[in-house]
Amino acid sequence: MKLIKNEKSSNEQTFEQKWEYYVDAIADIFRLEESEIRNLRNSVTAKIIAAIPFAAECKDADRTAIAHLSLYMVEKKGFQEYCCHLPSDDEYLLKRLAFISTFEGGDEAVIEHGMYMLALIMVEGYKRSAHRDIKYGIYNPIANGKWNYAKTKKEILDILNKTPNKELDSIMSMEEENPFGW
Repeated sequence: MKLIKNEKSSNEQTFEQKWEYYVDAIADIFRLEESEIRNLRNSVTAKIIAAIPFAAECKDADRTAIAHLSLYMVEKKGFQEYCCHLPSDDEYLLKRLAFISTFEGGDEAVIEHGMYMLALIMVEGYKRSAHRDIKYGIYNPIANGKWNYAKTKKEILDILNKTPNKELDSIMSMEEENPFGW
């Protein structure tokens, strides 16, 4: 990803440098164990969440990235029950992602691309956990027949392929079945 001007100084950083700072700060704030820090550092999902406002050149990209990563971490660290997919989220594909889809300005096509990358990760996760979710009574739109996996994935990939984004696409390949978890 291109150099990013630091919003508080005249220094420039690469996104990778900024990402390392975010991981270190989140590790301290959320008191992460070493294995959790490693998982976060390697999390394609978290990295895409952080990268979208920079790739789209949004105003206050740092604040947006931090706010969205904070919501992501709160879900991961204890509020899964309240942040998980609900039947009301079946309304449209990106509904569950609404709370991490607020951006000030920026390139709408890049933002949409990033959000659909997250939707792809989400849908792959639903597919992967379908049998377990049925077993434990966890609502899952694919397991419950509300979304057709093949059709939904094709729709997402069609959208992503119409508007490729070199910066975001470098974080995750869309060619193979997505091995990344939410």
